[in-house]
Amino acid sequence: MLLLGNFPEATLRAQNADAEQSFFPGKFSKDSLVHFKKEAILAADQRNVVKAAYFVEEYIRYSAELSFLETSNFKPLQHTPEFKKLRKKYAFNFNWLHFFYLFSALSGFFIGLMIFLKKGNDKISAVLISLFVLMHSIFIFHIFLHNTNLKYQVPHILNMSTIFSFLYGPLLYFYFKRVALKYEFNKWDLLHLLPTLVIVVMMMPIYLLPASEKLNVMLHVSNQADFPPLFWGVVSKTLSLAIYGFLIYKIFLKLKKERSYSPDTVKWLHVLVVLAGTYVVSYIIYGLTISDVILRFDFLYHLQIIAMASMVLYIGYASFQQPLLFSSSFGRKKDKYTKSGLTPSYSVELKEQLSDLLENEKIYLKNDVSLDVIAERLNTTRHNASQVINEHFGLNFFDLINKYRIQDAVEILQNDTSRTIIDVAYQVGFNNKVTFNKSFKRFLSQTPTQYLGSL
Repeated sequence: MLLLGNFPEATLRAQNADAEQSFFPGKFSKDSLVHFKKEAILAADQRNVVKAAYFVEEYIRYSAELSFLETSNFKPLQHTPEFKKLRKKYAFNFNWLHFFYLFSALSGFFIGLMIFLKKGNDKISAVLISLFVLMHSIFIFHIFLHNTNLKYQVPHILNMSTIFSFLYGPLLYFYFKRVALKYEFNKWDLLHLLPTLVIVVMMMPIYLLPASEKLNVMLHVSNQADFPPLFWGVVSKTLSLAIYGFLIYKIFLKLKKERSYSPDTVKWLHVLVVLAGTYVVSYIIYGLTISDVILRFDFLYHLQIIAMASMVLYIGYASFQQPLLFSSSFGRKKDKYTKSGLTPSYSVELKEQLSDLLENEKIYLKNDVSLDVIAERLNTTRHNASQVINEHFGLNFFDLINKYRIQDAVEILQNDTSRTIIDVAYQVGFNNKVTFNKSFKRFLSQTPTQYLGSL
């Protein structure tokens, strides 16, 4: 029978306080290790779970011999809550979420290097985004090693990702400036690295420790601090992310208002804004969790890492989908009308004439209307007619005609729900039901049948 209540951990810790003190640097006691080991095995033989778990942990902490937990003496106790807790803390753990982290980290290393090394990329934007991806990958890999307890095998990873805390925001911010504004760097931009320099100085005493002392820090048997004050670290990083997130969002709003950027550029940066915003929110939740401001739930703890991994994988997916994503030509759309002889005043005049053809004459109702017909009615060239449509309506010829047709179709369906869809399609100028359905769904995000159902 397992004994669960005879030796509360607080009592045991008080009884062995002197022995524990002997393990701090300069006060190591081999006799105490032997004592912990004997007591653990004896308690296991007596099936005293609490006492056995306590002395097993003490022995592991001060000897750094993690394999002690796997010895045969403790097999009968492996399924007890106390030993499950010990295994989660010191034994190798691997599950599907850890696999996802490992996959994301390794993919990120590959993606970051490929972006950096690919020829034809704009070097500045490529360096910024590749460093952004690589830092995220290092952090995810660090989390993987930490959560699987492989950290005890490689103690030099202690706080290895901490120095990147204040670089996420600046890298993404300057990447946005480079893509959207073709920004050129100057010496004053180095001021953005000051917070990182401060954190490097603060962490240097930890990074310079030998592996054995770093392992003691991980096992919480060292006088060395393993981290800057946690609460203030979380607050300062959150503030940094919030400030740069605001600056990035301002650039994006400015970019959206201008029509000089290609749709691919706007879409790409829009997704990055959404992913970055999600990461900021998830980090705030993560910070509140590890600071014990809110209760710790596994989902809340992992939310930030999942958001970060999603960002890395999306950047990789986008870079392979759009090979020119980081090239110097990516950004502002090329103006195919640079050599056009169409003056601004004449362009506006043609736009007003075209509006009259569409809104008053409803030329789009003719199923044989074409760009050539429009150009002839405007008494101009086909090229000029196309330019007017693109610049003033933001659509190509077919989308413009179909937009007006769908507007008429919606009005007809609203006034007479008994009309068949094919009759309405023919009435507004379409030649077949398939094209009508596609155009209807494109502009209204639902089919004509669904729209009728909603009415």
